[in-house]
Amino acid sequence: MRDLARLRANPRLRGPLGLAEAQQHAQTGQQDAALDALERALEEGCQYRREWLESDRALAPLRDLPRFRDIVARADARYAEAAAAARPKLMFAMPDEPPDAFGYPLLLVLHGNNSNASETAPYWSSMADAGWVVAVPQSSEVGMTPDTYVWNDRERTASELLTHLEKVKHSTQIDVGRIVLAGFSMGATQAIALPLAGKIKVRGIFPIAAWLPHVREFTRLIEDGAGRMLRSYIVVGDQDQSADGARALYELFSAHGMRTQLDVREGLDHDYPPDIHATLVRALEFLTAP
Repeated sequence: MRDLARLRANPRLRGPLGLAEAQQHAQTGQQDAALDALERALEEGCQYRREWLESDRALAPLRDLPRFRDIVARADARYAEAAAAARPKLMFAMPDEPPDAFGYPLLLVLHGNNSNASETAPYWSSMADAGWVVAVPQSSEVGMTPDTYVWNDRERTASELLTHLEKVKHSTQIDVGRIVLAGFSMGATQAIALPLAGKIKVRGIFPIAAWLPHVREFTRLIEDGAGRMLRSYIVVGDQDQSADGARALYELFSAHGMRTQLDVREGLDHDYPPDIHATLVRALEFLTAP
């Protein structure tokens, strides 16, 4: 129920909310209520891929119903239309002052799933006043709610991110030794994964509320020698479902001699810390210190 309350509180999570409500009703035998939940979501412009609905175990009681098949067809067609129209985008904030002799430091930020660049940028853009170029890419992989996007496809994420990075480098002078890759939720997970997998080279990573149900993938990469020079500043709330995963990641990094810091916030769920600007300052000082 806590998850449903969180979904209801954010209009950009209307698509996941409709799916969660349908799952809950289907699992309690309320088939009409489950279908009504999906129908309401479609009426509000939400979109779902066919495989999301047809392979969802919680929705299994609905699979043979003609009304469900009709909803799936309409949801998938709407998703396909939105996906065909989506394009990668980039927002960035520039400092007013000129760069130093090495160029500007760059803070590259990935939004969370079912979000977008315009919603995300205000949390980070204050660092432009501290001399950072702040670049916030928007994925072209569409989410469930209109005007929301996700970073589920890692290869696609890497490709789009590298394109954006080259665009920023051509737009202004960037110090390649001071690039920090940050993100929230799934964006934070990709910010961890991409440098460790060798997809992008950065000085440090700054994940906030990363989606970390486990760290097995990262364990293999670290044990194979990835990320030895990579610094990390990990922020998570102690009420976040991935708090244990964040602690495990910190312990993994520490055990292999990586420079890392864990910032656990008491009482915080899956969200940004309320003192986000002060958090940014501390994190970026740690990540770029000599």
